[in-house]
Order: sequence, then structure tokens, then C-alpha cells
Amino acid sequence: MAVAYAPITGSVLEWAIRDAGVSAGELADRVEATEAQLRGWMYEDSQPSTKQLKNLAKALSRPESFFFLEGPPKKQPTPAEFRHFAGSNGRPGPQTLEGIKLARRVQKTHAWIRQRGNEDPISLPEINASQDVEIAAGIIQVWLDWSTSAQTGGTEAATAKEFRNALQAKGILALNLTLDENATRGFSLHHSYAPLVAANTRDPHPARLFSYAHELVHLCLGEDAVCGTNGSQKGIERFCNRVAAALLMPKRAFVEYKNLKFGSVIVSEIKQVTTIKNHFRVSMRAASIRLEGLGLASRSLYSLVDNTATVDKKSSGGRYTPGQERTRPVIRVDQYGHEFINNLFGAEKKGLLRRRQISELLSVSEKELNHVQQLSSAGVDA
Repeated sequence: MAVAYAPITGSVLEWAIRDAGVSAGELADRVEATEAQLRGWMYEDSQPSTKQLKNLAKALSRPESFFFLEGPPKKQPTPAEFRHFAGSNGRPGPQTLEGIKLARRVQKTHAWIRQRGNEDPISLPEINASQDVEIAAGIIQVWLDWSTSAQTGGTEAATAKEFRNALQAKGILALNLTLDENATRGFSLHHSYAPLVAANTRDPHPARLFSYAHELVHLCLGEDAVCGTNGSQKGIERFCNRVAAALLMPKRAFVEYKNLKFGSVIVSEIKQVTTIKNHFRVSMRAASIRLEGLGLASRSLYSLVDNTATVDKKSSGGRYTPGQERTRPVIRVDQYGHEFINNLFGAEKKGLLRRRQISELLSVSEKELNHVQQLSSAGVDA
């Protein structure tokens, strides 16, 4: 008797797998198929048998008719930990929620590749929220091998890039995503094989630098968090802010520079904070948080900085430089970072992914993919 096949929609199957949170290997075993067959169904190169469809429906807790939809559902339930910003009752906006969904897809793909390659889990330093801020920051600084001299020796853009590179060198995915303006700073997604942080490209480089550091602290606490512009002075957010500030502005170097410029007086003016911010290549808020944490700021300094409209805002526009156009390959490498993209091409060499799959994952043409590979190999992500 001839085998009957079911012409399911590949993108719907992919969505259902992602929503169920099962690995490709686990699902393939449960539906009596190989992982290669499963990928073929998702990319509609082949079709499951009616028996395999029945197994898919059972394994993914969906009716068989679901897999014949024209496309996947447009909305997904928001995980509980992302329904509010950390430290406040504010709700993340649509661009932030879309960014989190994208990041979860990146994270799952990256983790799957690393696990299939029998790579070790990423070992992060362990801290807890009851620890002294200086001790916690010191633990992270040693692990990351971050140098304050390197930080103060470059431009703001170069410093943010170097910190991002340092994260990726330790196996942390560091994404640059366009999130809701004046609402979201960044977010973190912990995972044994693919820890991830994301910063908002709407923020200038000093603010992104602080977001990378802040989200790294969340990862070291073993937390998922989405961090907004409010609530930063409460609870865990306050702790993460202070540790991030101490990581980027170690006490000895910070106090020495502050005393060199302003003596032993308490810092109380915006222009003083600007001087410190420019030296350490951090944001105005980060500098005021550090001053406050060390007892070197006037009582109202952080509120003064936080309420200043032009503080930590990204300037509009930019100078056009021939040869440095923001093409799609450049944007993708900047968005995802070289750690993730190089891992995709490594998976291709191992036979885990096909080139077509990589181009679809990155939303670029196969012609553009060659340029993406060149840029990522050179580590040009901003």
C-alpha cells in the first residue's frame, strides 16, 4: 500500500517546535523520523507521512489541522518574566517583545549547535544580590579580563565594541537590537550553552556599554530580565546598576580621577558628571550611580541627571562615509554579533546546517551571505 504524505506548512511546524521548547533531536525520536527529515519538513523540501503528522500533532500538542495553516500565528504568549520591566510595573512595548522573541530564536539555535557539537556549557562567575558591590564587580572583572586603561584609551564607540567583544570571547551572545525608544535599555536571557544580552541601538554607545555590563550582572545572578528606563533605583535593578558601575569604574581609579579634577568636594553639578563620564566612556547615569554609590555625590545628583532631557540621548543622523554604507550584511553582523554568526558557519562545516538555512536564519540572500561571512570572520560588529 502506498504511503500517504501530508503537505504541511513548514513555517507553522517551525513555530510549533519553537513554542513547545523541544529540541530537534528529541522531537525526531518521538515522531519516528531523523533530524534531517524534520529540517526537510520545515523547509518544505519533503513532507511527513500521515502517520508522522499524527505523531507530530501528539508530540507538539496541536491538532493535525493546525499544521495546514497558511502561516504561523502572529503572536506568541509573553513569558511571565517579561510582562513587566525589572524593578517596575511598566510593560515592555511591541519592539521590545519582538526583540526578545528574535533573541530566543537566536539563543535556541546557538545552543542547539553547541550541544550537537558536544561543546561544554558556558561557565559564568557566580554572584548573589547580598554580596558587597565591590566584591561582586571584582569577581566579574577578573573573569571578563576587563581593563580600565583600555576602556579610557579609546573612543566611546570603540570602548563599547571592545566590551561587546570581551563578552563574546567568553561565549556570551551580545546582540544590538532596535527596542522601544525611551523605554527599554536592554535585556538578558540566561542559558547554560547560550547566555545572551541585548542592548538598544536607539541608545548612544556609552549607554549601550552600561547596558552590556548591567545585563551581564543579571546573567551572573542566573536571571532573565528586561530592563527599562524606570525602576533602576530599586531592588535587584539597583544592585545590578551599582555592580555594573563598579565594573566599569573601579573604586581606586574612579576616586583618583574625581579627586584630581574636583578635589575632595561632593559632586553636585551636571558639568562635573560630564567630565567623569567622558573620561570613563560611560553614560551620565552610570557616572552618577557610581558617585552616589561611593558617597561622592550630592543627594539630588542622580535625579538631576535622570531628569535632564539631553542626557544619554543618541544624536540624530550621522556623517556619510563612502565605503561604509549600512548594507544588509553589515546590519546583520552588527545586530547578531560574530559569536552567533561564526557559529552558524561552523555548523555548516560540520554538516549540521545548510547554506540556505543560514541565509534564512539571518534574512539575507545567499549572495549576501558571502559578505556576511567575511564581515563576521573579521569581527567588524560594532
